[in-house]
Amino acid sequence: MFCAALVAGALGAAATWPGFDPERIAVTGNHRVTRNEILIEAAIAPHVSIWLQNTGAMAARIERIPFVAWAGVQRIPPASLRIAIEERIPYAQVRSGQSAAIVDQTLRALSAAEDDAMAPVFVLQPGVHLTPGTFIRAASALELRDVYQAMREREFVPVELALDRFGGLVVTLRGGMRLLLGSENDLDQKLTLAKAIEAQVASRQPQLTTIDLRAPAAPVVVYR
Repeated sequence: MFCAALVAGALGAAATWPGFDPERIAVTGNHRVTRNEILIEAAIAPHVSIWLQNTGAMAARIERIPFVAWAGVQRIPPASLRIAIEERIPYAQVRSGQSAAIVDQTLRALSAAEDDAMAPVFVLQPGVHLTPGTFIRAASALELRDVYQAMREREFVPVELALDRFGGLVVTLRGGMRLLLGSENDLDQKLTLAKAIEAQVASRQPQLTTIDLRAPAAPVVVYR
C-alpha cells in the first residue's frame, strides 16, 4: 500500500513537471479554418502539463466550428500537441425565406450564403433555422438532397430544387429547363421518361422549357 502511494505520488509529481507544459502546437488538415480559430476553440492551458489536459474535450470543442467534420488531439512528449482536423466540403446552398446558408452533404450549415454562385439550391419553406453549425433536419431539406443525389446519378444537373404548395417536386436544370415531378413516388421511372423526352426533342425549335411528369402516364411538354 505504501509503495503504491509512493508510485502514485511520483507519477503525480512527474505529470505536473513544468517541462510538460505545452510549448509547441502543430495544426494540420485546415484550409478554410484558420489556425487561430482552432486554437481558440481548443482552449489549451499554457501552464498546465499536457498529461493533465483533456485532449478529448479539446477535440470536441474544435468540432463545434461549423467547417470542422472531425478533430483529434495527440500528445507528443515532452511538451508538444498535434491537432489534426478534417474539414467539411460545401455541397449545396439552402434557402428559407430571406435566409440562405451553404451546407455540406450532411446538411450541416457551414456559413451564410453571400451570393448566388453556389449550386444546387434547395428552396425550403420560410422559418427554417440556418444558423452555422446546426444540422438542418427539415423533412423537405432531406427530401431535396436525396432527390438531387438521385438525379446526379442519372447525369441530370439540377441547379434548383423546390417543393410546390402541394409538396410536389419542381427541379430547374442547368440551361433553365424545368421538371415538374410531383411526388417522389416512381422517381426513377419519371427520370427515365424525362431523359427519353429530352433526347427526342433536343434539336427541335422552339426550345423545350418544361416537362410535366406529375402524371407520368400522360406527360406534358411546354415549349418557349
